[in-house]
Amino acid sequence: MKKIVSLIVSLILIISLCVTANAAGSATLNGNTSVTVGSNIEFTVNVSGCGDATSIAVAVSYGDGFELVSGNWLKSGSITKFDTATDKGALGGLSSPDVNGNLFKIVLKAKTASKNNQTVSVNVIAKNGSTEIMNVTPSKSVKINCKTHTYGSYTKKDNSNHTRTCSACGAIETKAHTWNSGTVTKTANCKEAGTKTYTCTATGCGATKTTTIAKTNNHTYGAWSQTKAPGCTTKGQQKRTCSTCQKVETKDIAAVGHKMGSWTTTKKATCEAKGEQTRTCAKCTHKETKAIAALGHKFSNPTVTKQPTCTETGIESGKCTTCGKTTTNTIAAKGHKTENYVVILEPTCTEDGKKEGTCTVCGAKVEEKVAATGHTYGEAVITKEATETETGLKTQTCSACGDVVEEVIPMISAKPNAPTDNTVDTDNGGESNGIVWIIIAAAAVVIIGAVVTIIIIKKKKV
Repeated sequence: MKKIVSLIVSLILIISLCVTANAAGSATLNGNTSVTVGSNIEFTVNVSGCGDATSIAVAVSYGDGFELVSGNWLKSGSITKFDTATDKGALGGLSSPDVNGNLFKIVLKAKTASKNNQTVSVNVIAKNGSTEIMNVTPSKSVKINCKTHTYGSYTKKDNSNHTRTCSACGAIETKAHTWNSGTVTKTANCKEAGTKTYTCTATGCGATKTTTIAKTNNHTYGAWSQTKAPGCTTKGQQKRTCSTCQKVETKDIAAVGHKMGSWTTTKKATCEAKGEQTRTCAKCTHKETKAIAALGHKFSNPTVTKQPTCTETGIESGKCTTCGKTTTNTIAAKGHKTENYVVILEPTCTEDGKKEGTCTVCGAKVEEKVAATGHTYGEAVITKEATETETGLKTQTCSACGDVVEEVIPMISAKPNAPTDNTVDTDNGGESNGIVWIIIAAAAVVIIGAVVTIIIIKKKKV
């Protein structure tokens, strides 16, 4: 229900009951289109196209959600002002007959929120004398919002958002879905992908979304079954099948190896010819052979037909007790038996010598090698002193052959300059400074000596 507040403004002039058919002019109602409960909202009536007037009147109408706070004329005049107590008033004796522009301002206070917009309208009537020259009713649709909304549960708006509506003013709040950690609604396996379903956690929304869980490589294999038996030297094969996707996996079975029987003599060895033995695998036709060495002749009372010497073989003959064949055997040479060696070429430090002896059996001369003795070096002798700018040299001489070995002596490290101030620093310790210099010098000599490469030059005498 709407409360109509009529603000009737009349001039001192007698209000004519006649309405001019040709009344002209227009008006607008300027102001915001929304307000929060407890706040004020202002509206200004603006007139345009109206002729000269001697009186003006307005009537304000608004919904139950508003209450009138004030009404103020923006044109100067006299007689009855706006009366908020009776919602009536009058304005006449205008200081100017031009009523165009901002005419009237009202202030309303929002009392209660409303789901539907509230209409605020102002009926504007202008007269010149008793003649009505304008009669218009501009209006404004205004939304009254809650100061604090009373929202209900969320409902799904789309795949990304949900909304909820204020039960008092109908305001709609939109927010993005908030997803829980999800539940596996279809388990992935080696054959098919799975799914995971997420549910929005907002009360009442109920929106869901799903994601795909990739197929796994976790097959459910059965037991291995042999598809090809292994041989002695050939691999076998076995397989197993996944009960979910029927994928078949295969692997080799190692060859079992031969199972050989005992050796059997298939050809006997003779005194001069080899024999042979064989054996056969119990699982296949594989056969192995090996030779039996010839027995060799066995003589009974052999006759030596040629005696062996130190360097030559001998010969014996006789009848073999095994095969009865008359044949010969070789008797190995005895080798020299040498005594009383005499050195015929002395060894040197670097070259072998020779010695000669006589065989006590055949009298032959036998020569053998005498190993080189190697150098015998004496103590090192400094042949050139090292300086701060040049290396020195020291030598060693072999007492047997005179061979000389040279060794480079590193240069001497420069001594640090002694301090020029002879005053002893009692705070730091005069003696400690000298010790420090000695340590530094010694360290320098050690470092330089370690870095320099020692070159050894061997000189040989012919």
